[in-house]
Parts: sequence; C-alpha cells; structure tokens
Amino acid sequence: MKSIKSKPGRPRTLEIVIEKNDGLLWGRVEDKGNFMPTPYGKTTKEVIENLKELVTDYVRHEGKQDKYWSQLDLSNLKFEFSYDLQAYFQEHDYLKIGSVADLADINPGLMRQYASGVKYPSEVQTDKIRKAIHKIAQDLSNDSIYIGG
Repeated sequence: MKSIKSKPGRPRTLEIVIEKNDGLLWGRVEDKGNFMPTPYGKTTKEVIENLKELVTDYVRHEGKQDKYWSQLDLSNLKFEFSYDLQAYFQEHDYLKIGSVADLADINPGLMRQYASGVKYPSEVQTDKIRKAIHKIAQDLSNDSIYIGG
C-alpha cells in the first residue's frame, strides 16, 4: 500500500465513530474532505485496516484532488474512537454490564437493553455511563501490581 504524505500542520489524529450492526462493527469518519468512508470489520483493528484501504482507493481514483484525504499519511495516523453502546461492550467484553450499570446508578436490566440496542439511552443516561466508564479507566490506570516472592 502506497502511503499518502501529510503536509505540516495537518491533523495526525482521526476520529472514527464505531457502531454495531448485523454482527459487525461499522466505522464512520465525518466532515473530512469530500469523502465519508464507512469501513467495517469484526474488530476495531479490522475497521482501521478497511478504512486505510478505502481511503487509498479513493485517493488513487476520484479523490486525487481532495485536499484533506490526499494529503494524509495513513501510516502515521492515530485514531480516536467514539462507540455506540453495542459496539463498546462488544469491543470491551471484559467489562461487566451490570457493574458499569451499578457504578452509573442505572438499572442493570435497562443497561443490558441499551447494550443490545433494544433501547437507546438519553443524553443524561449516556453521560452517566460515560462517567462510570471513565471512573473505571482512572481506577485501572492508578492501580499497580505487586509481584511478591
């Protein structure tokens, strides 16, 4: 795959919105140039690989003049992800939905409905879930492991 060079000052981080549909993760990159790639895969890694292929094909053909995509170095790009709840719990299956629900002060049954896509959380509920997940991440990052002997 031929890399695409970035000009100085161009962003090196790309946000991908990840959603789950039909058993796959679907990505979406919005408001960048004249192209909105929608990569997919079973894992986030596959979504990224698919994204790079889509962008490379686009730039080689109809996107040669696209000032955003044609100037990115795909080999030197970092990604930030925003997940819907179904995709989040698929990608982070080590998290117990009930534990996150308890921490967020949300009924665990309702949280399972959010995670399965049966119901969708309000903005207030989404914020409670986000705060609970950030608290878990902070707790984990502050932990250390002692190796006794």
